[in-house]
Amino acid sequence: MTSDLRGWLEGFVRESGFLARYPYYAHVVASLEPVLDPSVPAMGVSLHGVPGRGGRYYLHVNVDALLRAPQFLRGILLHEVHHVVLGHLAHPKYFVREQRDLMQIAQETSANEHIDEPLPDPVVWQQFERFGLRAGQSTLERYERLCNARAEGAVIAPKPGTKMVDDHDWRDRDAPPAGGVGETRSVISKARDAGAEDAERAPEKARRIAGRTPDELLLELAGTSDAPEIYVDWRDALRNFVAHARAPLPTWSRPSRRFPTRIGVVPGRTHRLRPALRPTILVAIDTSMSMSEGELAEIARQLRPMGELARIVVAECDVDVARVYPFRGAIDRVKGRGGTDLRPALQPRFLRAHGADGVVYFTDGQGPHPEHEPPVPVLWMLTKPGDFACPWGMRARLTRSAKR
Repeated sequence: MTSDLRGWLEGFVRESGFLARYPYYAHVVASLEPVLDPSVPAMGVSLHGVPGRGGRYYLHVNVDALLRAPQFLRGILLHEVHHVVLGHLAHPKYFVREQRDLMQIAQETSANEHIDEPLPDPVVWQQFERFGLRAGQSTLERYERLCNARAEGAVIAPKPGTKMVDDHDWRDRDAPPAGGVGETRSVISKARDAGAEDAERAPEKARRIAGRTPDELLLELAGTSDAPEIYVDWRDALRNFVAHARAPLPTWSRPSRRFPTRIGVVPGRTHRLRPALRPTILVAIDTSMSMSEGELAEIARQLRPMGELARIVVAECDVDVARVYPFRGAIDRVKGRGGTDLRPALQPRFLRAHGADGVVYFTDGQGPHPEHEPPVPVLWMLTKPGDFACPWGMRARLTRSAKR
């Protein structure tokens, strides 16, 4: 029966145009083990630990439900893929002990974002805009904003008439299965490699999964201890990080050209940028580490073209933030001062004061870090090999050879 279900899925992916339009998604689906499950509303995903293997993803399919509403098949399949690649089932940071209902809302809005296909009465971020939710936010940022709103007395629940696309069977667990992050990385890496040629022939939007490139997804899953860390070239990581802050938005002010009659359900598309046309990137430099003038010059060279896309602010830090100044094409010679504390530059109040939309932190990683992830994305540029204890944030390794 499982082989029949896999054959049905593979036939749908090949013959419906799904592969051509969603090349990476199709290869993610190929990594999931399909099982018939009439208990799920239509589809669902689960992750189980496998001794000696790490983890295994399963795609639960209620065929009868899908046959009754075939118009939702594509959208629901995209939704399930988003849960997988965003790490919702695998990363420890999503397994909170408090306000679990708000985490489920945050995960659902993130899984529904970047889907133009029809979905059955979905929960979307726009329904929570009054609580601070915006396009392009991470799942954790949405969770924190919802928690803050509830702490101030707001009543938060899905809008009447909407529903979760699937049952989150992981919602009551305290921790993910061991090896889950490693399996998620493997799924994304295989999809990236297998779908590369198809993606090159596809439109720009089709080269992303959940609004991100495969490499960006791998970066966001770095930093846990259950698998070897994945590092990318720091220059590519920097460019991707800044580019992600300027992603195009869906809009409810115009109908979808693909589904013009589904006003208020399927958003249209606009190429306007986020409200911050030039987002502010805070570049924090740990001055306790030893960096040569050549390395600082190389960092400055990489930041200059980024200045066309973002406003860059430099913060020199040791045990506190010593100096903050706008980047004007060069980084002054900084002097090592000994101690390191990674927390001051990542305090929410400090980030708000400087309007930071993201942080790039150059550090050797040898210092205390905030216990909780800041409300903006963080890219750690690690200057030395070795373990880095922080469980959150993207990361890249800064090579010590500055000349290119």
